[in-house]
Amino acid sequence: MSTENKFRGEEAMEIIARVVFTAVFLTMFTSLTSCAIVTVNIYFPAEEVREAYRSLEEELLQTPEEAPESLKTPDKPKPQGQPQSLRTYPEKPQLESRRIILLRRKFDLNIGTMAWAQGNLAQQITSEIRKMPEVMQAFRSRSKRLASINNLLAQGKVGEGNKGLLVRRGSLTPQETAAFNSENADRQIIINGMAKAIVKINKLDPTPENVNRVLPQAAEQYAEVRREEAQSGWEIQLPDGRWTKK
Repeated sequence: MSTENKFRGEEAMEIIARVVFTAVFLTMFTSLTSCAIVTVNIYFPAEEVREAYRSLEEELLQTPEEAPESLKTPDKPKPQGQPQSLRTYPEKPQLESRRIILLRRKFDLNIGTMAWAQGNLAQQITSEIRKMPEVMQAFRSRSKRLASINNLLAQGKVGEGNKGLLVRRGSLTPQETAAFNSENADRQIIINGMAKAIVKINKLDPTPENVNRVLPQAAEQYAEVRREEAQSGWEIQLPDGRWTKK
């Protein structure tokens, strides 16, 4: 083989190597730039969560004799107010979720702003919860035992705990224990439903991981509502764990 042919062969191999390298590089670059991990902030609107809890309990948590027909049908939508101010919410997110999404174009993702800008947030939360059959059934079940539970609270046998559940404060009969356990099971369903609603209005998938992250706040806000609604003489647990009588 002449020197010239050898030189041309080496040059051809170098060109092929460059083409292959460029193709591999472009493939990897396209894959890496077509997706990105985005951190989505979820804010927990405590005031609106409490409002939603109050609205649902006022309507649905009644004795069977008092229960209206609307127990099975949603109320007509109320006129929506102006978008609520972001200044009423904490500066730091209560929950973060990391997603891998395709970057088709440049964008600015702000889930919090999108959710709060839609009007009456408490009404949105209530609407989401109404779509959960298990939560609506939990309210119906609680209505049937409302008188019995109120009687236990009045006697001081149970108290309103700071996690939204009843806490045993005295001895209970087997029948009372059954009512106590069923009440807490239904309350847990309602609290879980609230946590799921918060995740959904923030445009995130209500995965167990996301719901569990916001669940403590949902429980604390329900406990706050129950303390407010407690009758005189009932035992209530304060956020710091101390017990007192209303």
